[in-house]
Amino acid sequence: MPSEIIKNGSSFIKQKRMSGEDIKIPKSFFNPENTDFAPPVNIPDKRNSEVVEESDGILKFKKVEIKTEKSGFSYFLDGIERKKIVFYYRSIPVIYGCVGAVILKRTDKKLHSAGLEKFSENFYLPLKLNGTPEHYFDTDEIKSLGKNIINIGEKDKLGNYPYLPAEFIQAAHSEIQTLRGNLEKSFVREWLNADNYDGWLFVDGRIEGKISGKNLAGIIKSHQACYFDFETQYKIYTMEKGQRSSVFQPEDKNGKKENVYSWYLRLHHDKRNGVNDFGIIRVEIPAKQELLSKANEISSWILLETKPVGFPASRWDRMIYPIKYCEDYLKSKAPTWTMIESLS
Repeated sequence: MPSEIIKNGSSFIKQKRMSGEDIKIPKSFFNPENTDFAPPVNIPDKRNSEVVEESDGILKFKKVEIKTEKSGFSYFLDGIERKKIVFYYRSIPVIYGCVGAVILKRTDKKLHSAGLEKFSENFYLPLKLNGTPEHYFDTDEIKSLGKNIINIGEKDKLGNYPYLPAEFIQAAHSEIQTLRGNLEKSFVREWLNADNYDGWLFVDGRIEGKISGKNLAGIIKSHQACYFDFETQYKIYTMEKGQRSSVFQPEDKNGKKENVYSWYLRLHHDKRNGVNDFGIIRVEIPAKQELLSKANEISSWILLETKPVGFPASRWDRMIYPIKYCEDYLKSKAPTWTMIESLS
């Protein structure tokens, strides 16, 4: 059955059309990858780092030794987001967004809910408030959409309000990603503070700046920062399957050391693929001295998790199967693309 917010959106469109309002529906080609919101190609930020594992401070590369047959990860966290421009009202895009997150626990080789899962559905549009542009939406005219409204009519850093459709779309994209990130962070904090959760937590994404605690590792599949010079970066791209780099402590955009230790690890390698970072992930753990010696062990756990392969996920070369399972679990509970398409 459609969710309440989808019902509200469908009814809103019908009402406005019947009253002759300017409602435009984008042509809808069934598109599970949702390329309406395909992010632009990002040029990685150039940042600094300090190699903390080697006495000479030079990044080195080493084969990961696998000394166990069992991974130390017992819990797995991932999130999803679904978003779509459902209609334009007076040329302003109204966007539907759904985010969800879950922590699954593995018991006797089977994954099941750990009691930490949540979804949030919202419409994203600019609201008319004190001092905002006149063409923004008055709360009365959009009240039939329901209470799940997030305002994307905020000033930018220069004090300007958005007014172009692309600006509203970008603002919604940012808000949806932030909401998903905050939901995932709240689950990690809850997991760390609970007495009944033991073992290690595998987080699909960064852990920097949000988390205290020890028994968790964040895995970054998209490399949005470059921490080394070209020659060293080239060596990272040429790592073999099962190799990792030395552990380093990255710096943020302002040159401040982040509260994590990190290293690169290659899960898969296919020289015929032709993509530099094929199979390469970056691992983050809390910057605690007692964890520094566990880099090889944690890397071996991650390599053990690559069987079975997470195919046919789009980034299977950098994904472990339990995370693919988390994604499939969330997708089975989220509003389907057919439901979302029914809005328009």
